[in-house]
Amino acid sequence: MVTRVRLIAVKDVPLEMIEGIPDELADKLKQLWITSAEQVVATGSTPGGTTALADHLGISEEEVADLIARARKQLSPEIAAEMETPVDTSEFGLGAIKPQKRRDEPH
Repeated sequence: MVTRVRLIAVKDVPLEMIEGIPDELADKLKQLWITSAEQVVATGSTPGGTTALADHLGISEEEVADLIARARKQLSPEIAAEMETPVDTSEFGLGAIKPQKRRDEPH
């Protein structure tokens, strides 16, 4: 059986398109390599993401939640839902390199 996947090319929504985001905050996000509304939503959806963003940006978690909500408004419902869906990357370790077995693990 052949499974077909339909891919849709979507251009990211730049931070500057998020309504009400101050330039200073956009610059701080870019220093964290977060350059789009999609990345704001995805980062905020990770465990501890809101807290980490608040710490790195020097703002409250409530302000981060507002930022995420504003970013989400710039996305289609389908894209927003995809960005908020957890992805299991545990089999990849640190990036695309498959984790090596530890010496104390059975072979």
